[in-house]
Amino acid sequence: MLAVLALRAGEIVSTDRLGEVVWGDHAPRTAANTLQHHVSYLRGVLGDRAAIVARAPGYVLYADTDLLAVQRLMELSKREADPAGRAAHLRAALACWRDRPLVDVAGHAWLDEQAERIAALRTDAVDALTEVRLSLGEHALLVPELEWRGREQPFHEHVHGQLMLALYRCGRQRRAQRRTSACGNTLGEELGIDPNPALRELEAAVLRQDTALD
Repeated sequence: MLAVLALRAGEIVSTDRLGEVVWGDHAPRTAANTLQHHVSYLRGVLGDRAAIVARAPGYVLYADTDLLAVQRLMELSKREADPAGRAAHLRAALACWRDRPLVDVAGHAWLDEQAERIAALRTDAVDALTEVRLSLGEHALLVPELEWRGREQPFHEHVHGQLMLALYRCGRQRRAQRRTSACGNTLGEELGIDPNPALRELEAAVLRQDTALD
């Protein structure tokens, strides 16, 4: 129940939605009263009776959750003109993750979908931070990190593109080309698709040693 409220912090979550998550298709006749007891208990855990407020047709959690903090910091990073400032916001956002999202409530379809959404948000933050670090000239430091991510996420073409660019800027053009070929082979063999246009364009730019990549 707390997970559902936290995922929709500041918004009304209906008692129907809460009941569905807590009991599925087997909600007891006393569901409304039981939810009230749950809310009372959670207020005690949170140490603030105003943290969860009854608002028809359900309840609202008023709290600055990690998810809200991440979304706020990522938005700030987009507005920041200074690359170092963008990197600081993104690092602060990534520091909000301490474990797998919703690790204690796995097994419910809707919550599992939300966990995947939050995990994808982390990937976006890591990708954005990598872009900033590339713009700051940290390509040599990024190569081992990107090689590890490439092994962990073999179908994430953006990571392979970032690795190819980092390798190229380190003077390792042939290694950069081999990385693109390996990514293309993996996508073709495993998913039956070709690399996306952006990756193909990057490969072509590496082959012609385009000065725009420097």
